[in-house]
Amino acid sequence: MLEFRLPANPKLATRASCVGMGAIGVLLSGSLLFNALDEGGRDAVAHETQDACEGHPEQRGAYHYHNVSSCVLKQTGESGLVGYALDGFGIFGPREAGKLLTNSDLDECHGHTSEVLWNGKKVEMYHYHATLEFPYTIGCFKGTPIVTRGR
Repeated sequence: MLEFRLPANPKLATRASCVGMGAIGVLLSGSLLFNALDEGGRDAVAHETQDACEGHPEQRGAYHYHNVSSCVLKQTGESGLVGYALDGFGIFGPREAGKLLTNSDLDECHGHTSEVLWNGKKVEMYHYHATLEFPYTIGCFKGTPIVTRGR
């Protein structure tokens, strides 16, 4: 079992930081979210074998996604919160206010600031979005990510 202790009220860092290989977030389904690259530096979604929910295990057996699974989106909806980045900011589905978002709608880290439902309240805050385009979820961290070991 993995346990992550993420900040409940994440703060923007003074500058963005790179995402690493391995876990960059966790989805509400409990599955890990990895960055969009495979070990060869290619688009993992396009090049790796995945199951019906677009996930697979890594070498040590940790099941993960490189994008937000269609199976997760069926449970959460395309506009709702789907998970958390390791800096504590929320990852939301690919729609906002009925619009299907693209990379051009988001910043270099794959997020923006707008009104979202956070802890049961509508608040204006920074958050990430999943899209159908590479890098699919998080291009870099806007907050300070927690340190993880082994994954």
